[in-house]
This record gives sequence, structure tokens and C-alpha cells, in this order.
Amino acid sequence: MTVIDDYIFHQPESVQPRLQEWATLLREALPQAEERLAYGMPAFYLQGKAAVYFAANRQHVGFYPTPATITNFSEELQAFHTSKGAIQFPYDQPLPAKLVRAMTQWRAARMTDKGATAAVPTARQRETMPDAVAAALAAHGLREAYEARPPYQQNDYLRWLGQAKRPATQQARLAQLLTELAAGNVYMKMPWQPRNAKEVSK
Repeated sequence: MTVIDDYIFHQPESVQPRLQEWATLLREALPQAEERLAYGMPAFYLQGKAAVYFAANRQHVGFYPTPATITNFSEELQAFHTSKGAIQFPYDQPLPAKLVRAMTQWRAARMTDKGATAAVPTARQRETMPDAVAAALAAHGLREAYEARPPYQQNDYLRWLGQAKRPATQQARLAQLLTELAAGNVYMKMPWQPRNAKEVSK
């Protein structure tokens, strides 16, 4: 049993068949991929980097193939609810296997393109958000809350998450980030108010 099979086994029985469909489809689309759990979500890795993620939600399967993939397939995705980094595929609708396979393979091809994912170092460069974190923010509707935080907080959060090596630590830190963003007035377990809130209170 792989880590993804174990993930599916611990989901509600009613959605396990659909999740198994996803696992089978992605395995066929990415036969060379390594299966992992990243921030609590099933993930397929190529050459040490995450290609795509999926996760069980209450009413849908969330699919996270990166924002560039969603933008590239925007016309084909008009029938589905999308955000910057996530697509929602309802349980009560057939799995669009052809579309998912095409997105997955497009993402994989882009990862192997020379220089496609290379980053050019610059002075005072902002921390790069891992795809897993972007997917988690999108899944919980917290991307705007994150973007509203000052740059130093965004950098601190991403650096702190990146320093976690154990999966359990990654998940605990991600859960803290999500909780603090949802609360809106906490930063690294410390009380915090956005500048505009302070100005309003004057």
C-alpha cells in the first residue's frame, strides 16, 4: 500500500472509489512519478519536484496542477469552479479523465522544459511559495488573506515552512499558518493587527 492508498483508505467510504479513480488516472499519466504526501495531500513528484496534487474535500476533489496549468486550460475549465491554484471537481459529476490527463501531462512537460522553472536570484528576493502551500491556501480560500499580509510576514511564513523536514512538522506548521490567516489578527502565535485596522481604531 502506497502513502496515497493509505490516504484514500482513511477518507469516508462514500468518496473512496472516486479518489481511487484519481490515483489510477494520475499514475497512468505520470508513470515515472514518485508518490508522496505533501502538507497532508497526495502528490506526484518528478525529479524531486511536485508536479500535481489532489485532495478530498467535503463536496469535491480538489486538483492542484499549479496556476500556470489552470491558465493554459482556462477555456476547457469554464464548467468548473477554479481559483488561482485549484480546480474543484464535484463528486456528483463524472471525472473528466481526458482533461485531467491533458493538464497533468502538460504540467509534466513544462517541468522538463529547459529553464521553465528556473528562478533568477535577485537582491532582496521574495521567498518562492511551494506549490503545496499555494494549493492549501486555495483549498481553504485563504490566498487573499495571505496576500494581504505584509511582505516580511509572507517571507517569514514561507521560510519557516521550508525549514520543516518531517511531514508531521510540515503539516503542523501549515495548519498553524491556515489558522492564523483565518483569524486575521495573529502572526506566529503573537497578536497582530493590520495597519488599516490600527488606523480605523484611532
